[in-house]
Amino acid sequence: MKTPSETGPYADFIAALDTVRSQPLWDRYHRITTRQPLSATPAHLWPWSVMEPLVARAVSEVAMSDAERRVLLFSRPEAGESVATLRTISGGLQTLLPGEVAHAHRHTLAALRFVMQGNGAVTNVNGERCLMNEGDLVLTPSWTWHAHTHPGKGRMVWFDGLDLPLSHHFDSMFFEMGAAGLPNVEPPLVRAPAASSPDATLASDSFEPGIGSTGIGPSRFRYSADRAFAALARSSPAPDGSRLLRYVDGHSGGAVLPTLDCYLMGLEESLPTHRRRTTASAICVVADGEGASVIGDKTIPWKRNDVFTLPHWQWASHTATTRRATLFFMSDRELIAGTGYLREEEENHQVEASS
Repeated sequence: MKTPSETGPYADFIAALDTVRSQPLWDRYHRITTRQPLSATPAHLWPWSVMEPLVARAVSEVAMSDAERRVLLFSRPEAGESVATLRTISGGLQTLLPGEVAHAHRHTLAALRFVMQGNGAVTNVNGERCLMNEGDLVLTPSWTWHAHTHPGKGRMVWFDGLDLPLSHHFDSMFFEMGAAGLPNVEPPLVRAPAASSPDATLASDSFEPGIGSTGIGPSRFRYSADRAFAALARSSPAPDGSRLLRYVDGHSGGAVLPTLDCYLMGLEESLPTHRRRTTASAICVVADGEGASVIGDKTIPWKRNDVFTLPHWQWASHTATTRRATLFFMSDRELIAGTGYLREEEENHQVEASS
C-alpha cells in the first residue's frame, strides 16, 4: 500500500527530494514531534537467584587471563546484541576472587561500582586506593586509570555502571591498557547541579578525614556504605515515608560524574511511594530488604541484590514488604537536566521541568 507521500499532490516533488537525500517536514511533522515521550521500553528484572548461579559459573569457567574483566552485562530484551541496559546507561555484575587482579586500563567511559557482596577488595583509581566493602560506591571517572585487586577473603561481586550506550551513540570511545610511563589525567570537572537535589546529600570520603582504613586513606572516589546509610537514616522522610539521599561531588554539589547520577532510597514497610515519572532513566540495585515496584504496567517483586530498570517516562512506585528496604539508583538524571530535557512529575502535579 502506497503512503500519502507517494500518492498525494506533492508526490513528484517529494520523489525529487528523495534523490538528494532530503525530506519534507510537513507530511511527517506529527510523527516526529510526539506529544510526549513514547517510552516503549518495559521495565526488566534480573533476579539475584538467577544471576548468582551464572556468576558462580563465570568464576569457575572463565579465566581472568581470558576475560580481562569478568563481567556479566545486563541487556534489555529488545536490544538484541546491544550492550545497552537502557538508552544511555549500562549495568552488569563483576566478580573477583581472592588473589585475583584486574589490571589497569582506562577509557573515556565514565563508570562506577556499587559493592553487592564481599569485603576487602581494592580499586586503584589514578593511584588512589579505594577499599571495597558491601554497600560502598567507588567511581572511575572518564580516562582515569583503574585496576582491581583482592587481598581479602571470599568472592567479591559488584554492580558495574557505565555510560557505554551514550559513548557508542557519540562514537567517542577511546581505550588504553596500562603501561609504564603513561601519566595520569585528572578527571573532568563536575558542574554545579542542573537537577535539584533532595535535602540529604553525601560527598566522597575525602571530605570526612579520618574514616579511611589501615593503610588506605579517605579517597575522593569512594563513598563508604557506613557514611551513606547513616546519612540516609538521618534524613527527613517524605510524606510517603521514603527517604532519599543523593551522592554528590564535594566541590560542585553536582552529580558524582557528569553523565552518571546516584541515589539511595530508604523505604518503610507497607508504605508505597507516591507515583512519579521522569524523562531520566535509572538502573536499580536492591541494597537491602524485599519489596515490589510497579513500573508502567509491570509489577516487579524484588529482594536483596536483584537488579531492575526504571525506563524513562513511566509511572513508578516502590513498596517495602520487610521492615525496611534500601534501593540504590544509578541514573542519567543530571545529564538529562543539563540538556534541558528533564521533566519530572509526581501524580497530580508536576515536580520539575528544566529549560
